[in-house]
Amino acid sequence: MYDAPVLKRALNILQLIVNEQRHFGISEIAQRLDIHKSTAFGILRALEEQGFIVKDSASKKYSMGEQLVELSKMVLGRTNIAVVAKPSLEELAESVEETVFMGVKQEDRLRIVQVVEAKKDLKISSPIGACLPITAGAPGKAWLAAMKDQEIDELLNTKHLRFHFTDNSPDSTDQFMKEIDTARRMGYAIDLEEFIKGIRAVAALIYSGGQPVAAIWVAGFTSSVTDQKLPRIAHHLLSAAQSIGSRVESQMGSKNCHNANGIGIGKPIPATKTPV
Repeated sequence: MYDAPVLKRALNILQLIVNEQRHFGISEIAQRLDIHKSTAFGILRALEEQGFIVKDSASKKYSMGEQLVELSKMVLGRTNIAVVAKPSLEELAESVEETVFMGVKQEDRLRIVQVVEAKKDLKISSPIGACLPITAGAPGKAWLAAMKDQEIDELLNTKHLRFHFTDNSPDSTDQFMKEIDTARRMGYAIDLEEFIKGIRAVAALIYSGGQPVAAIWVAGFTSSVTDQKLPRIAHHLLSAAQSIGSRVESQMGSKNCHNANGIGIGKPIPATKTPV
């Protein structure tokens, strides 16, 4: 295994400052971590330049910087997002009378982190922890819509991910990209039995700090998720996405919620808008 002593020492310094939540001088840091003062000084200077620590001009001691605080908030937000979102997901499931899912991106997959089942006998369900390909159905298209076309091309070519799962799935990359463009234009993505035969879904993203942090989607049997019901589901879904995003934003202290293409997927639309 490759050993990176400077990186390890830098991480040890950050861990010391974070764990004890106080100011440290160079001498104390060097003594506590058993490193030379000149080494500690060089690492502290680099961390200060990047904003991970700050130096008090009077005491000459170091403490947590803004970048480290923001990074901590991002980790906390991702960890707790399923808990933060649950009340809105429960309200959404009740409004549309279908099962609601939440998933987060992990490499080329979406992992389900929250499920609120519909209160009826015939319903869709899936265990928390289950994974979907990022090219699968409505949640996959919603997430890809937040990416640049070049990034999608690289993902498809490098990972060799398939997007054809049923007879209703796109037959070509061009057709698949057109559906992603439709998701960008609409602000949400639709799956008309493209991932699993007999199941329809509508998905949107939750944004925080200008980046997508989770996808939420409503899924049900085709007999229940009718063409007439799709616009109403989309309306409630986007309202829920915005509500959850606002809660996450308040925790993380950021107001910018747009994707890489400058399109705010997840903003409410009129319930009368017809999906295409």
